[in-house]
Amino acid sequence: MSRPSADGNAIAGPGVPTGALAGLRILEIGDVAMFKQAVPAITELVWTGHRDDVEGVGPPTVFGLARLPALRQALDRAEFDLVVGHPPADLPWRPARVAALFRRFRRRAPALIVRSLGIRLLLRPTRTPLVILDLGDSPVIRRHNFALLDRARVYFKRELPADRWKAFTGTATRDLPTRQQRASPRLAGWCSKLAPISLAVSPLRAAEIASVTTPPPEKTVDVFFAGRVETSSTVRTTGLSELRSLRREGVSVDLVTERLDRREFYRRCARAWITWSPEGYGWDCFRHYEAPLCGSVPLMNQPSILRHAPLRAGEQALYYEVETGDLGRTVRAALADRGRLSRMAATARDHVQRCHTLERVCEHVVRSCLAGERTPRAGSDGQD
Repeated sequence: MSRPSADGNAIAGPGVPTGALAGLRILEIGDVAMFKQAVPAITELVWTGHRDDVEGVGPPTVFGLARLPALRQALDRAEFDLVVGHPPADLPWRPARVAALFRRFRRRAPALIVRSLGIRLLLRPTRTPLVILDLGDSPVIRRHNFALLDRARVYFKRELPADRWKAFTGTATRDLPTRQQRASPRLAGWCSKLAPISLAVSPLRAAEIASVTTPPPEKTVDVFFAGRVETSSTVRTTGLSELRSLRREGVSVDLVTERLDRREFYRRCARAWITWSPEGYGWDCFRHYEAPLCGSVPLMNQPSILRHAPLRAGEQALYYEVETGDLGRTVRAALADRGRLSRMAATARDHVQRCHTLERVCEHVVRSCLAGERTPRAGSDGQD
């Protein structure tokens, strides 16, 4: 049974399509299983990644040349309402990449190379709209994905620079795009297609969080962080020294500079008033949204990207400047009013449930791409 959300949309059980997703048929292709995890009943996944088992999905249907004719025919007949594509991070036939595949996978390498060509082989125009979801760490769009950008109705990018033009630095342009290049109709058209997207909490991770944080544990830690530091962002390196200074001052800091088992991470996060969530290779990360579901307030460095439905400063999250001293000042000020932190954590949890679960991010993608052109399918009343 579904229930109304705060914004009036229905929220059903995991995997049950509601709202903008109801009555649709989705083809997802790539090395990410976003829609397949969120709404498996309406999604056909064609896998192009190296793994043969996908979290939350199980053994996927992999792409191969034998599948290509049937897929093209299905798209030509508009059997799907939307194609969701995940762009390859690297050029599939780049010699160094091909050599690395042969070294690692040996006899499997040729089949894996063909897999990675999947979305490119479906590029010819069809009656089915295409949306691209670039969830990678890089702030730029690689040249080998320009053809996808040409075909896509919307190109969502997780690490989208605040100035969208900078997504083409060193790829479509030799350096930072110049005034002349920004006057190019083709490049301007590409910019108009770019939109921010967030990482999202999958149904599997949400269930894990609920299983280890119900009932909510007592708060025993002021600030918690677990993650890689030395080979990650300089934001983490400089912030780490400030956390250690806070600990010497008497602030209770739970600090682990390595990966924890996910369930243990959630347990320790739930016991902390504040969870430090600095950028790593990219600014956006799962920790931003998992911490509120654990009942902890995320503490993030000021963003360098455009964001989808951001957590609001002072209401749902804490933000600090990366210059030395501001992390400590922000933590001290926040801990002075723990009642406020409790309210912020509750508000942040509600916001994540409305905007940053995998189901709700998928709804946002569909609304952005198919607004005003839904056609009810057999057995659907066509209502959102």
